[in-house]
Amino acid sequence: MVYVLSIGGNALDSEMKNIKLTINAIKKLHSRGGLIITHGNGPQVGELARVEHLSLSILTAQTEAEIGYAIKKEIENNTHIKTEVFLTEVLVSKKDKAFCNPTKPIGKYYSKSEAYGLSKKGLTLKKFEKGYRRVVPSPKPIEILNIESMKKLMKGRIMIAGGGGGIPLSKERGKIEFVEAVIDKDYTTSLIAEKLKAKRMFILTNVDGAYLDYGKKEERLIKDIKADEMLKYLKEGHFEEGSMKPKVEACIDFVKKNRGIAAIGNIKKADKVIKLEECTVIRP
Repeated sequence: MVYVLSIGGNALDSEMKNIKLTINAIKKLHSRGGLIITHGNGPQVGELARVEHLSLSILTAQTEAEIGYAIKKEIENNTHIKTEVFLTEVLVSKKDKAFCNPTKPIGKYYSKSEAYGLSKKGLTLKKFEKGYRRVVPSPKPIEILNIESMKKLMKGRIMIAGGGGGIPLSKERGKIEFVEAVIDKDYTTSLIAEKLKAKRMFILTNVDGAYLDYGKKEERLIKDIKADEMLKYLKEGHFEEGSMKPKVEACIDFVKKNRGIAAIGNIKKADKVIKLEECTVIRP
């Protein structure tokens, strides 16, 4: 059986303390079958973009390698399991409506006055609960261009792939081109899980799962739910764009296509999440 474990960029820290909390879960999943680990890069790629004026595709490749290697080091030092970092090429369409409506938050939070100044420089910023963040296009992944190479490298190894959603590329006049976008890693995670015929997908973040009325006094964690019912909540607008919404969408898509089980939970409770405890569990 293949398992896919996804770690949110906001749940990663510079000293990889949160990764250390997942080591037992990683060992357990690897002992049961193949394991792919994906990770976010939103805060990190945004900081790079602030100081390095390069294509977002190039910056994603940089963060995929950098963060992936840091995770690899922690896993190998604590488990002695061979781990590989796989730079993942992901095809998107330049006709995706995401290019007309940037929603993917990257980088740090800004004050209202800072956001105003950055918007004058041509950047798009959006207000979130903790402040303003830059948002960029986040097209849906269509295809993992080097999926066959990933499959060949998997045998006996933990694979770290799809970092930051993978490197966004498009096909234009028969040529592969970089794309100014950051793919949401949850969508890429779901696509990888689908192509590898995984039966379990776990998304680790910095909250206990998906909530109804999140941030309000009456907020309540969704615990065990069918995909169709979760889809109803999604359509009613219960989940924030660029935050919980893509996680929920990715889980529903995976469950419906693979007839597997998906879970969204807290990285600090990774051992519980892989047991489908104290988290949001989405079933067929």
